[in-house]
Amino acid sequence: MDLSSEYRRIFRDVVRGRTDVVVQNVKYYIKHLSSLDQVDIDDIRNQYYEEAISRGVPSREERIKDLEEQSIWTKKDELEISRQNLFIEQLQKNKTQLVLKSQIDKQNESIKEARKKINELEERKKELIGINAESYADKRSNDYYIIKSFYTDSELKERLFPKEEEFNELYIDEVSDFVKAYNDTFLIFNENKIQETILQDFYYIYFPFSDDTVGFFGRPVVELTYNQLKLIVYTKIFKNIFENNKHIPEKIKKDPQALLDYGSISDDAKKKIKDKFGESKDASTLFNATEEDFEYAGLQKPSDTAGISLQEAAKRKGGSLNMEDLMELSGIRKK
Repeated sequence: MDLSSEYRRIFRDVVRGRTDVVVQNVKYYIKHLSSLDQVDIDDIRNQYYEEAISRGVPSREERIKDLEEQSIWTKKDELEISRQNLFIEQLQKNKTQLVLKSQIDKQNESIKEARKKINELEERKKELIGINAESYADKRSNDYYIIKSFYTDSELKERLFPKEEEFNELYIDEVSDFVKAYNDTFLIFNENKIQETILQDFYYIYFPFSDDTVGFFGRPVVELTYNQLKLIVYTKIFKNIFENNKHIPEKIKKDPQALLDYGSISDDAKKKIKDKFGESKDASTLFNATEEDFEYAGLQKPSDTAGISLQEAAKRKGGSLNMEDLMELSGIRKK
């Protein structure tokens, strides 16, 4: 499947609120969940949590306390996670004051590294904590996601598993097949994929209608699925970026993260660099700036200026320039 077809399929499924899948050679329909569905799932999770506690399974907090007493996981480790999160938060704030893409890219790289450290610490913490009441409740409620999500009809009226007991009677390999189908489906609808879909050429005709959510989906906001909410919210964000920035570089128009970074640059930062390096001034003095930085900041690139100067100078000289002409243009005078 080519990328264009993939994005159109994502859009279609988001609008319909379902995805068609085949499990064990039978076609089923996975419902995209909404915040209203989430309430039911949270209630189930709480029930499983209370069940685990009543059976003597320690809570997550109790396991962390045990690890701290044994000096296996310490408050210093916990503080490092908080420190990295604060670092990311500060880097995100700093990005809004930057205009040069090369500087923003460096900030993004630092954010990526900090998130990697957090993920490593959280994974180590999870392994040390082991089984706890929360992890048990999470696992059982994830199964319930599947129970609520699979339907036998495209109108999403007949559940595949009307009762939890029917799901529990499945063999392990059967459960694995349904879990895999569910997980594979929702990997497709991560935030980045939805953002990329919005930035495809076929989708631009829908931008003007994003302010009328009921007209867009035919039902009120409270009934929308999570995917539909993400689609409408990011449509409005990108629409706003395009409307308020007239010189967006072509190469970032289909790159969600770069476009969000571009749109998050504060008006104050933009004004400062425009005032200091406007087209009528010598923007070539912008220290360590790349060609891409000039385009990103909406300034004329030095190479563009040089090209025009040489072309005009050559025209005045009858079509060609000799070494002395080039030296003169470079500011070098013959003695």
